[in-house]
Amino acid sequence: MKKHIPPLWLFVLTVALFGNAGWAAEETSAYWPSHGWRTASPESQGMDVDVLAKMVDTIWEKEIGINGVLVIRNGYIVLEANGYAYDSDDKRNTYSCTKSIISALVGIAIDKGYIKDLRRPVLDFFPNRDAKHLNADKKAMTLENLLTMTAGLECRDSYLYRWRDLNRMTHYRDWVQFMIDLPMAEAPGTRFEYCNGASFLLSAILQEQTGMTALSFAEKHLFEPLRISDVRWQSNPQGITIGWGRIDMRPRDMAKIGHLYLNNGIWDRKRIISSQWIKRSTRKHIAATLLPGYGYQWWISGGGMYAAVGHEGQFIMVAPEKNIVAVFTSSLTPKDFYTPLGLWAAYIMPAIQSPTPLPGNPDGEKALRSKIALWQTTSPMDREKLRKKSEKPAQGLKLETYVNHELGFSAAYDAELLVMDRQLVPPLVFRRSGLRGFPVFAVLVDDIPQKMALENTGDYLMGFYKRMLQVTDAGIKKQERIQLPDGTDANYVEINWRYHTLELLTVGVFAVQNNIIIGALAGSAKETPVEYLAGMAKSLRFKN
Repeated sequence: MKKHIPPLWLFVLTVALFGNAGWAAEETSAYWPSHGWRTASPESQGMDVDVLAKMVDTIWEKEIGINGVLVIRNGYIVLEANGYAYDSDDKRNTYSCTKSIISALVGIAIDKGYIKDLRRPVLDFFPNRDAKHLNADKKAMTLENLLTMTAGLECRDSYLYRWRDLNRMTHYRDWVQFMIDLPMAEAPGTRFEYCNGASFLLSAILQEQTGMTALSFAEKHLFEPLRISDVRWQSNPQGITIGWGRIDMRPRDMAKIGHLYLNNGIWDRKRIISSQWIKRSTRKHIAATLLPGYGYQWWISGGGMYAAVGHEGQFIMVAPEKNIVAVFTSSLTPKDFYTPLGLWAAYIMPAIQSPTPLPGNPDGEKALRSKIALWQTTSPMDREKLRKKSEKPAQGLKLETYVNHELGFSAAYDAELLVMDRQLVPPLVFRRSGLRGFPVFAVLVDDIPQKMALENTGDYLMGFYKRMLQVTDAGIKKQERIQLPDGTDANYVEINWRYHTLELLTVGVFAVQNNIIIGALAGSAKETPVEYLAGMAKSLRFKN
């Protein structure tokens, strides 16, 4: 079986997306929300209101750190819900969603002739500056490399490094000089390395070329045409707009950015950004970390979906084939960061039933309004009282079963793992995750590596992580031969491993049938009880 190298999200995180068939509308906007969005029932836009109500109920019931969710289909708001103490008119910190906006501004500057060539070297934009550590690689670093996070600079300023260089830069008297003085770690275009400073350089270049700050340029050429107002966007001490973040705007205005891209750069029958820029920005240029690919400051996923993504779970999600935009604003911990993607995959996409209206569902709409009101008006203290009042006795773990009829085996997993990935890469044949990304249950089917004995499948799993997920910090905690209840010989493995700041544990059970290795894996954060994960892994069964 041919092996491929998927990015981390394929195994660890909850990015289950939709198939390739889509229902893009012939006209993506019957009206333009320049002066305000119109609302419509989910059914009128081909969406199941009951599924959306279940999503709101899940957010409330599980106390997920989502502050607000906005779903727009065919240009109409079909769902707008906010948590306690949040309002639709509140401006939210978009964090790194800002990067997608700075990308849009670069595209507009190119369309208007301020910037001539994406392949122009970065240092050429600053002719009056001398850069340290100057070599051929630094001279070759281009504007496009900044856009794709492949600058090659030794930039260690993301959350993976606890924002080390970002803190250094913000205490430096000249931020541009700080960035161009960084040593080169590799040749430009070689590897994705998320770098906030690269996005800051985009803002500095925009200011150099247009004579306007990024904020002023945006107000004239992007925000004003979209009727986005009262935006706060901070500048650094030298008066350069901070390109990597620091934009505060309303969720409905965040949705306008997504809607502009959904409509290929057209707004109210006027061209704001060229369709070529939209297309180039939202296609995969390099394999990335949070999602499978990265474009021009946009994260790229499967099935044509792309997203602006910010710290603590800020998302602008766009799926042109389904004619849908979703905005999440959140206060999520790092472990829960991917929850909006889980909600998108488990509820928003399944709610899309048709390109045309569905029959009305007044009871469902009433239930949705009730759940939205409950989420927005119930304080944490009152919510706890309601929960205790309606609490049901513990019923034990509910299981669902994966059955592989072709090879004659099955395995059971926690029914709470409701998000399924439909775009698996061999040797993965099945995977389910929880809304928050963990735990993860997966099934592997692979040709037996040459001369590998069953007791060596721990090494196989280690190799899988190192090869597939590019993990370097991993070790076998426990390994032993066992016999499954059906009499099948198997090997039980526990592996501790680390991905950046996450401490993880994976439990696997492997068996060999007809020269094929079959494994059931359960993985989660390290503090998850091993018995819980082992129960799923040891559920592997074969037909007698």
